[in-house]
Amino acid sequence: MSDWKQNLSEFLQKTDKSRQKEKEPELSRFIARVVMPAFQEIAAEMELHNREVVMRNTATSAAIVVSNNKAEEIRYRVQGRTFPHTVLPYAEVRYRERKGLKLISVESMLRSGLPNYTLDDVTKEEVISDFLDHYMRRVKGSD
Repeated sequence: MSDWKQNLSEFLQKTDKSRQKEKEPELSRFIARVVMPAFQEIAAEMELHNREVVMRNTATSAAIVVSNNKAEEIRYRVQGRTFPHTVLPYAEVRYRERKGLKLISVESMLRSGLPNYTLDDVTKEEVISDFLDHYMRRVKGSD
């Protein structure tokens, strides 16, 4: 009786690993092709306004951290959320409220509505727009 359990377990482990391997290159290409160029443009503009910017990326996520006078204003990280037939990008946003006393984290999809799009459909401009939306709404509230 335990043979079928072992067989099922091995099958599911192989299936899960192969799905993950298939999606990682797609997400990695998206981060390199769309997210990092968006972050570079954001960083260049922020630095013109005396903000310190740090960018980091891996194969599965990219983050930009904006600070003002050594105080972190916002941390914005794009990563992938796996759905049955696709991986879609979403942002994890961290910022401070109440004069820096309260740390808040929120998540948001880069597009609203049904997930009937792919990573290839999301543009650099959408990443920039989503970042700016969060930055202008949330940092203003932390004064």
